[in-house]
Amino acid sequence: MSSVKANAENIGGKDSAQITLGFSSIAGDLPAGEDGPALVGEADMIPTFATILIVDDHPIAHAGLKLLFSAHARYDVVGALRNGGDVASYLAENPVDIVILDLNLPDVRGVSVLAEIVGARDMTVVILTGENNIAEIDYALKLGARAVVSKSDPSSEILAACDAALAGEIYISPKIAEGLGSKTQSPVSLSSRQMAILHYLEQGHRNKEIGYRLSIAPPTVSFHIAELRKKLGVDNNLKIVDRAQELGLI
Repeated sequence: MSSVKANAENIGGKDSAQITLGFSSIAGDLPAGEDGPALVGEADMIPTFATILIVDDHPIAHAGLKLLFSAHARYDVVGALRNGGDVASYLAENPVDIVILDLNLPDVRGVSVLAEIVGARDMTVVILTGENNIAEIDYALKLGARAVVSKSDPSSEILAACDAALAGEIYISPKIAEGLGSKTQSPVSLSSRQMAILHYLEQGHRNKEIGYRLSIAPPTVSFHIAELRKKLGVDNNLKIVDRAQELGLI
């Protein structure tokens, strides 16, 4: 797993504001009038402007994130959804640069949303969640999440995570990293699309439905399944999921 980026202490400006997300209050530094400095690498590594979609079933989280990002000119929250089932259709009509995703959603598992939008669009996804299930968080990283932040983390972590994700890095807040410390790395490395296909195989989906969800042709699904058999060292499709579970991939 990629190393954890250093925690950013001061994010622009001097005025302090309290922002409430979900069931937790997180303190953030909101700048007075101008954007704070880039957090990761050189300035040209991070796009000068990025659009954001929030996916969280708590309206107070929507309001808090909108307030946080409104103080930083390089970010613009262009949409907010409560249900995971609406995400793929929204993105098909309204492409964005970052999706901030909660793993706890009322209609579907957050990781299923993640599998679909990363597997189909290579979407940059930042997990912001109150989820305490470390196995689910670890699975989200395997599926291709670029960053994970807890709702109880300070708001500086959210900004640091978004900056890192846009720079092509993996960001895990120190609090989340502490919980993940006990997880062992799988000996097999899969691409985000292969992980997405594996996710849907574990859910019992057939090739045609997997292709529909990931916007790829059934022969392409078959090709990736063949690659999964090779990487997992199994001789038929029925053994793929069992072997993946043995290796800690799902």
